[in-house]
Amino acid sequence: MRKLIVGPWVGEFGWELFAWQGYVRALSRNFDHTTVISRPGSEALYSDFCDEFVTHTPEGGLADSFFMHNLDFGQELKKVIMKNQIPMDKETTLFTPRRLGFPPHTHYEQYLMIGNYMIAPEYVTYGNKEDRQYDYIFHARERKLRAEDNWSIDNWNKLKDLLGDKRIACIGTKAEAALIEGTTDLRDLPLGDLFNLLHNAKCAFGSSSGPMHLASLCALPHVVWSIADNKMRYEVNWNPLKTPVLFDSSAAWHPTPTHIYERFIDWTNESV
Repeated sequence: MRKLIVGPWVGEFGWELFAWQGYVRALSRNFDHTTVISRPGSEALYSDFCDEFVTHTPEGGLADSFFMHNLDFGQELKKVIMKNQIPMDKETTLFTPRRLGFPPHTHYEQYLMIGNYMIAPEYVTYGNKEDRQYDYIFHARERKLRAEDNWSIDNWNKLKDLLGDKRIACIGTKAEAALIEGTTDLRDLPLGDLFNLLHNAKCAFGSSSGPMHLASLCALPHVVWSIADNKMRYEVNWNPLKTPVLFDSSAAWHPTPTHIYERFIDWTNESV
């Protein structure tokens, strides 16, 4: 039996979405059994094709983009295999995280050579159709990594007030996202439940982050602000479902709430 063992993925979540899991899904089509190794909580990303999911949290600092710094992936993979007694034989193929193309410039349809296989990433729509629980989703990014990019709590409060009497939920993790007063706290929601929440909401708001990229794969329209370099990533290269997105780079990471609200209203009217 041809076995594939991939990982451990320990980079940022957004890059796991668009610089890893789609390629792994496509690569798995060439094998009889696929084992995925990633951080706890990511299993739902792979549930449609993964035969075995193994959790791994490496020692060290914060993940940045693709990887954790100074991590020997070959040695880390061997350590995980030994610890979990994952069976291997001569038909087992190991695949560790690496740069696939030149993300975020690599388009979601671009073929890449991975080992002996020519692969184009395969993406699926996450989430099932359910009754809408929330109108809007906030990801109030509050990370220590590049903390200067975080939008202020005051800005989030003003945006909430501008949006009026709507059902709003805050997502992300309690360690890296804020809860805005007057919204529902759904931080640390299990990923599978988060898929359904996003898939059925009206729109998500936030600065560039992993959860905002996830909105794209849940077919949830989203309003995102960041530096101009990220525009192509959100609108084209990392948007395989062609999910509607309003990208704003007028003030990079710090537009005013009024500006975001007014652009959102104009965008919504144009979309009707």
